[in-house]
Amino acid sequence: MNNFSGIGRVSMDAKVGNGVLSSLLAIKRIYKSSDNQTADFIPLTLFGHQAENFDRLTKKGDKIGIDGSIRTSKYPDKNGEVHYGWSVVVNHFYLLSSKPKDSAGTLSDSMVNSISTKLDGLVKESDLPF
Repeated sequence: MNNFSGIGRVSMDAKVGNGVLSSLLAIKRIYKSSDNQTADFIPLTLFGHQAENFDRLTKKGDKIGIDGSIRTSKYPDKNGEVHYGWSVVVNHFYLLSSKPKDSAGTLSDSMVNSISTKLDGLVKESDLPF
C-alpha cells in the first residue's frame, strides 16, 4: 500500500505550469539529529483543480495536512547520466492555519448580507438540536 499522510508548513510558494503544481512541505522532526536539521522537506505535486485550489488557498508558512502517495521518477541529464527523484502526489489537502490568506480576513457587510439572504429560510428554529 502506498499512502502518505503528513502535517507541516508550506515552505515555498508554489510553482505552477501546465496544470501541475510543485511545492515543499516542511515537517518538523521530533528528535535532534546529528546534522542539526530540525525539519524534513517533502516535495509535493498536485494536478488539475487540486493544484488550482492549492495555489489559490495556500501561501508560504501556512500549516496544512496532506494525504497522498509517493511517486518516483527517473530522468537523464544533458550528459546522459540518470537521476532519480520522488515526490508526494497529493490527493487531499487540509487547511490548518488559523489565518486567512488575505490580510483583511474579514467579510464585508455586503458579503454578510448576501450570505444571510441566501440562507434565510433554509434552517428553521425547530430544526436546531439545541
